Amino acid sequence: MMRLVVANLNYSSWSMRAYLGLKVAGADFRLHDVGMFEKPDWKENILQFSGAGTVPILVDGSLTVHESLAILETIAERYPEAKLWPSDAALRARARAISMEMACDFQELRSKMPCNLRSRAVRRPQDEKLDANIARVFDIFAASLSSTQGPYLLGDFGIVDCMYMPVLARFRTYGVELPALVQRYSDAVFAHPAVVDLEALAKDTVAIPKYDEYLK
Repeated sequence: MMRLVVANLNYSSWSMRAYLGLKVAGADFRLHDVGMFEKPDWKENILQFSGAGTVPILVDGSLTVHESLAILETIAERYPEAKLWPSDAALRARARAISMEMACDFQELRSKMPCNLRSRAVRRPQDEKLDANIARVFDIFAASLSSTQGPYLLGDFGIVDCMYMPVLARFRTYGVELPALVQRYSDAVFAHPAVVDLEALAKDTVAIPKYDEYLK
């Protein structure tokens, strides 16, 4: 059975992405939580699985894959029937481009609005660069949702939705007002069975005070 090495699923957006991909694919796997900021040896625990020192990590026998997008690509190859990438070549190219943009960009969004799936902030952070990040995400959503019949970004729930689900969670946690089109997409994502499962797991994870401070 495959193992997915993760950090706390309430806070670790990268771990969430890999978890969702495996769930949507119907893969048989078990979780190994490294106890981020909970166990004194949590960093050493990660290094037992990958010299990169980051989570998530997919372990399948002698194969070890780190980095969320690489894990999602591996899952897509292993479970082609799940159709984690769109079958249409143009949509597939777009999905890859905006998934990579999510992996590499949006630093203000990450730093000012850390992921906290189960909690809600008292107010929305205000910052021009953060606003620019949010506007760019809205542009991506609008362009993508207009390309297909939905209800997800490019048709069926796939890798691109795994990549952007934690962003929707940030918007919900920090009270970002959503355009109607984005709100419909958000509702569809949070109703997806894999996301429902993720939220149930996140609800019972250990609280990490340094991240909860952002809610005040």
